[in-house]
Amino acid sequence: MHCWTEADHELLLQLLATDTVTPMEADRLGNMAHAQQTYAEHARLVGFEVSYFGPPPARILSEPDTPLSVHERAAHFGSELLEAQPNLVLRLGTAPADKTLLFNFHMDTVADIEPACRRDGIIFGRGAADAKGPGVAALAAVRRALELQPDLPEKIAILIQSAGGEEGGALGAYGTKHLVTKGYLGRLNIVCEPTEFAYFDRTTAAMTARISVAGEGSSDDEPLQGQNATVLLAAMTDMLVRNLSPKVLALGAKMCVGGLHTGAMHNRVYGSGNLLLNFAYPSLEVALELETLVEASFADAIDRFHRDYAQYAIAAAAAASARSICSLTWIKRRLPVLSNRDRDMEAMLRGVGIPRHEPDSTSLPFSCDAMWMTGPGSFTIVYGPGHLGRNKTHAAGEFIRIADLDNYAHQLSNLILAFADWAH
Repeated sequence: MHCWTEADHELLLQLLATDTVTPMEADRLGNMAHAQQTYAEHARLVGFEVSYFGPPPARILSEPDTPLSVHERAAHFGSELLEAQPNLVLRLGTAPADKTLLFNFHMDTVADIEPACRRDGIIFGRGAADAKGPGVAALAAVRRALELQPDLPEKIAILIQSAGGEEGGALGAYGTKHLVTKGYLGRLNIVCEPTEFAYFDRTTAAMTARISVAGEGSSDDEPLQGQNATVLLAAMTDMLVRNLSPKVLALGAKMCVGGLHTGAMHNRVYGSGNLLLNFAYPSLEVALELETLVEASFADAIDRFHRDYAQYAIAAAAAASARSICSLTWIKRRLPVLSNRDRDMEAMLRGVGIPRHEPDSTSLPFSCDAMWMTGPGSFTIVYGPGHLGRNKTHAAGEFIRIADLDNYAHQLSNLILAFADWAH
């Protein structure tokens, strides 16, 4: 018996064809509300009711752990940013939180819309694996569980969170975090992300540094007059890769050299630009060490550039003023990580054949909205089909195998039934 049906195909293809690209990465607001409404309509056919549907409140912009990048996008779009990113919570059953099973997935996607299609048992499209596909599979799992046990809503409650604000560095600030603050949390919470059919009960979190140059440019006729931001940022990148990245790895963290932008024209010296560095860390203690290390490495790189590049005429103006025109700003930092264990829930997961990624696994935990989903008497895992890399999430050609979605729905439905038995 297959969990995944033709109706699930159609729902997923509709969602993939709907523009939910995060406004953190695009100069448009997308159509998140339409995607959420489409999902809710199908959920009502299963038996769900809408418990919450609405945009995040403006007060999240005054909260200290809201990333600077969210503030900057809010300044760009105005109040429309949050209004265009509604979150959805669906409920089945009225049991209290200690008998509630919650599924969370994010409806927003990274930039670049991928054509949605089904071919040779595979569904292609932006969000197919991360995370619209798993979100639709969760709905299919509930439908199968109800077919097998129609009185399920009398035993437990099932919540599905369809959140925005996961991608683009928003890190759940106006999505999952807001929903948890409103009290939407269960005894067992499953964050639907690609994890190769084994779960993580821990995550990393990310901190992002922006290195900026604010100097004076010049034309290609007078290249020595410009404070060349391209040369300065390229040199900074080289020094940080050689001198900082090994120390980051030694702390058990990860460093990503992201975008470097000054300009695209060949006939001018760009005097301003930005370099983005992202760091994933396993604990707040490591995060604080990273913060100190990055700031010290940045200061050292500035000193080296001032000393070593003054001899090159093309870089002399930038070298002379490097300390005054180059700065480091934290876009986000000091965010929490998920790290929880639960003997009863872990035994239940083992019982239905869902394994745990042990610390020595070749698969490593990653940053996602699960970091916000902690609370007394609550256990949160990250669990889903596919692999972040091999399924090309955040890249061209993102896909998910229909067999994996069907298998995922089966496993979740078995988990739902086991949770109902445990609750009674």
